[in-house]
Amino acid sequence: MSAGKSGSIDEGSLARTGNSTDGGETDVDDDSNLEMIGQASRSNGSSLDKGEIFDLLKNSRRRSTIRYLREHGGNAELKDIAEHIAAEENDTTVRQLSSDQRKRVYIGLYQCHLPKMDKLGVVEYDKNRGTIELQDSVAQLLQYIEPVEEDEGLEWSWTVPAVAAFLVVVVSLGTFGVGPLSAVPPTGWTLVSVAGIAFIVGIQYLQ
Repeated sequence: MSAGKSGSIDEGSLARTGNSTDGGETDVDDDSNLEMIGQASRSNGSSLDKGEIFDLLKNSRRRSTIRYLREHGGNAELKDIAEHIAAEENDTTVRQLSSDQRKRVYIGLYQCHLPKMDKLGVVEYDKNRGTIELQDSVAQLLQYIEPVEEDEGLEWSWTVPAVAAFLVVVVSLGTFGVGPLSAVPPTGWTLVSVAGIAFIVGIQYLQ
């Protein structure tokens, strides 16, 4: 299978290639891969216990694989994922990657990470075609991969009702002529209401 313009990867040699590291990233991270040999892959949507979830996510290449698949419609080719991760790890672009940089990541994914993710039902990995498809089981991992995005969503969820409540209170007080708000003409409150509605719609759009 081709690994890009800078070099190619001979899949037939992968089985003869030792496990490699890249930037301190260990491809064989524990003995759990050996325990899975001979086991059938789990079905799409199967449950994972916490130990399996944290075991999967403790490796940055597996986390990057999941993110890449989510950003590309849930499907991708092995060489594309390998190039993306290699570029991240080496702080460069895909075009500037060397053949060795591509190969180190490719072999790690091919031999270790993707088979493990396939066995646990997180992805469907076709080793012959070099294609990977994200499975429904990945939903169990997302709260651990993207906690920042969830926190941001929580903050936005409080913004809309807060702005709406503020508008209702202020416009109501102004309409009934309470205190200094009585000095604002009706057209002014109309403009305030329109601006508030536009702000709320804008927040909903950003969400």
